Amino acid sequence: MSFYSRKSVSFGGVRLTFSKSGIGASVGIRGFRIGTGPRGNYIRIGTNGLSYKTMIGKGKSREGTRDNPASYGNGTINQPSDVIMHEIESRDALEIFDSSSQEILSEINRKYKKFPLWTLGVAIAALLSSSSYMYLGLLSIVASILLDRYRKTTTIIYDIDEATESKIQAFYDSFNDIMSADRKWHISASGDVTDRKYHAGASTLIARSSISINYSIPKYIRTNVKVPCIPVGKQKLYFFPDKILIVQRRQVGAVSYGRIRVECTETRFIEEGAVPGDTTVVDHTWRYVNKNGGPDRRFKNNRQLPIVLYSQLHFSSNTGLNELVHVSRPGVGNGLKQYLNEYDFSYTKDRLSSAHSSVATH
Repeated sequence: MSFYSRKSVSFGGVRLTFSKSGIGASVGIRGFRIGTGPRGNYIRIGTNGLSYKTMIGKGKSREGTRDNPASYGNGTINQPSDVIMHEIESRDALEIFDSSSQEILSEINRKYKKFPLWTLGVAIAALLSSSSYMYLGLLSIVASILLDRYRKTTTIIYDIDEATESKIQAFYDSFNDIMSADRKWHISASGDVTDRKYHAGASTLIARSSISINYSIPKYIRTNVKVPCIPVGKQKLYFFPDKILIVQRRQVGAVSYGRIRVECTETRFIEEGAVPGDTTVVDHTWRYVNKNGGPDRRFKNNRQLPIVLYSQLHFSSNTGLNELVHVSRPGVGNGLKQYLNEYDFSYTKDRLSSAHSSVATH
């Protein structure tokens, strides 16, 4: 809806209206007309060259339409009726592997599936709990837990020479940049918005959950290097020097870096929560927005929301890895992308020729 001045020519019952956008035609009486134009169908009320016009039907309104490619969402979102959400997730861990990782995966998964002896220790302790041998029951629990740890643990040792160490340091430096960002999120689903005015003018609705990215080692695995870890819903990604281990409960998958693609871009996000201190605010919008970008006055408590820049990291592989992560600091992740996408991983062949890993078996 808008107020505007116009020029027109009438003949018979038809009036032609000329504007910068094109030519329109209308019929009606003085002060009330129905017409069509380059912006669609409309009803116009007014006299003396000053009129009030409202668009009707499905006509397009170029005037007052602002292209806003930002995404929007806060927390896990119940699927709105007007948005079809699509999950962004990897295959099950056991389905994600390549030929170079098959040997170590077989070793890890075989040990993960071993029967947990601690359950027997608990059963023995329960049987002895009412006797004078209760302490033996407690010792059986401790002994079974220690025995489980020995039976089910895989040890991965990296012998890294000085030349390779300097290259891998760039890998750790890129992760340190990501970890130092104020906020990180895992994106589990997204959907295209059909009616932007109910979603702050965004073109995409996402479901996200806050995560913590740090150094961690999978259960029942020992190693002599630091391992960055990114939790992605039901799975966790562990970034070893030569491959990613994908851990999902008692299942482990793996993919070597030569098979992984990392895309790092900056994305505009309409932030309804607290704005992280290390992001950049590039614009503002409203929780309920008109086509011209202004607030929709029909809604009470219609808050103005900032549009910020986040880093978007997409990890994928042809073996089924597919995970999306947002980081609050713009530009973070470019170092990791360059390292994983451009680095020559020929040294990882034949179990790390210059920086080799050995798997200890029990």
